[in-house]
Amino acid sequence: WRRYGDIAFATVFVVAISLEAIPLGFLTWTLAGGVFGRSGGARLGSILLGAVGSTAAALLLVTTYVLAYQHLSAVHERVRTERRQAWVSRWLGVLSGSMPGPAGALDPEAVDALLALRETLRGSESSRIAELLERHGAVRSLERSAQHGRLSARLDAIVALSNARIPSALLTLVNGVYDSNDLISVASARAAARTLARVEDLFDRDRGAAALARAMESRGLPYGIVEEVVALSEEAATSLIAVLLLHDRARVPTVRAALDGIGRLKLLIFAEDVVPFLTHPDDEVRAAALRAVSRLGFLPVSSHGIVISALADDVDFIRIHAVAAARLLPRPHALAFLSDRLGDRSWWVRRAAAD
Repeated sequence: WRRYGDIAFATVFVVAISLEAIPLGFLTWTLAGGVFGRSGGARLGSILLGAVGSTAAALLLVTTYVLAYQHLSAVHERVRTERRQAWVSRWLGVLSGSMPGPAGALDPEAVDALLALRETLRGSESSRIAELLERHGAVRSLERSAQHGRLSARLDAIVALSNARIPSALLTLVNGVYDSNDLISVASARAAARTLARVEDLFDRDRGAAALARAMESRGLPYGIVEEVVALSEEAATSLIAVLLLHDRARVPTVRAALDGIGRLKLLIFAEDVVPFLTHPDDEVRAAALRAVSRLGFLPVSSHGIVISALADDVDFIRIHAVAAARLLPRPHALAFLSDRLGDRSWWVRRAAAD
């Protein structure tokens, strides 16, 4: 409830603390004076009464503010919802040709309604909604809000651009990944991935994927975020993964996320590209490469010996993933090596071999 009222709340809170601290300070000073015999009882009683009264006033002020703000927020949200629903009906009429489109700039509820329709509709109608957003200047306004202003307003604008998925806003979102604020950086990366998924021109898609990959590498985003970005890029994941894997100084979290994306999305086009990572010096990367070939369901011939060697790796979780990949070996070899792993020292490896 404080999301849009944090400044007002901070002001009220400072006033409330002042109402408590100042009288209590006087009371402490008076009591200290009383210890040394310099304070009268009447004066002490007055200060004590004032301290109790001001503390009660402070509590009343904070409580009243919280309750009033919650009530006003609920009323405001209800009004916005009704206006948003009315705009949805109007936009549907505009799309069907039964109603004229509005002139000039759009109010926030109109933009919210367009974004909701952009998320719901597909095909030519979704493309027309994107045109309406750009024609009425909503995209440009959201880009400005995403770059400057308060943190909450910037995050709202980035989320709106993520829902809009307008290719022209991709550069703004990629630049947001470089932001020093982690919240802005992560939100921009997610929004850029969703926007990249809607870029139809292959050349522009590859260029956008390269820019996003550079931004994530420069910002040092963690494995989980990079993995999520790969998944959110949908059909553009092929372009993004290619850049991430071929990066000159790709970080271990980045490589892991790219390899897991290959396996999760079953991108057989990268089957041969996974093989070099089966011998990577980092254990987590080797495990991710083994997971990728296992999920792909295809084991290149050049990797057979590597997978067999991984079955005897010193690291337990490497052997677990190697067992899963070994099922793709020629049947007689697979059964022989998996039978050996049934006696592995790790219960998890034995279970994986049994499965």
